Amino acid sequence: MPAVKRMGTRRVRGSLSREEILTAALDILHQEGLDKLSMRNIARKLGCSVASPYAYFKSQDDIVRTLIIQGEADLTSKLQQARRSSDDVFDQLAAIAYTYWDFATENRELHRVMFGSSKSGASYRRVFPSLPTSYRVYLEALRYGSQTGAIPHGRDQYRAIARTMWAWMFGVITLEMTDLVHARPGSHPIDEGIRMFVALLRSGVDI
Repeated sequence: MPAVKRMGTRRVRGSLSREEILTAALDILHQEGLDKLSMRNIARKLGCSVASPYAYFKSQDDIVRTLIIQGEADLTSKLQQARRSSDDVFDQLAAIAYTYWDFATENRELHRVMFGSSKSGASYRRVFPSLPTSYRVYLEALRYGSQTGAIPHGRDQYRAIARTMWAWMFGVITLEMTDLVHARPGSHPIDEGIRMFVALLRSGVDI
């Protein structure tokens, strides 16, 4: 008689944890993209029933929102650490820019979910209807530079500078990730832009 194929043991709902589900979801996001992130694929990865993750999350969107919150907390923490790396505001801004680049390139799919213009971007805006905490780090650094006089621009201008720098960072990352623009050989993609921003900010030229 042919051998009977034994089915693997399926994990029961109580053996799962919220953290395991989020880790599995993040793995799928990084390896396969948002289109492949589903309750079914999470269950397959964890070896449990499709119903099991629902004991911890109401829906797939609930998982995505949680990943966005965790990603934002992680990014903000890294940017704050970068800002604390120096008392010089221009060094702070450079450190923030490089740190943001590192986060985005190391977490490409999560970054797309966090800041994308698709459905995921709408999810982000529902999670953070006001300014995200990561963006506030730019504001804090530029406000500090304005208050100390290191950046010769008034309080009415540092917010515009922050928006412009954030847009530049996002643009550079997007262009690099889509292979539309590449840095010169031996040069970091951030180098050229941050040097230009620092030179303009030091000059005091009206914006």
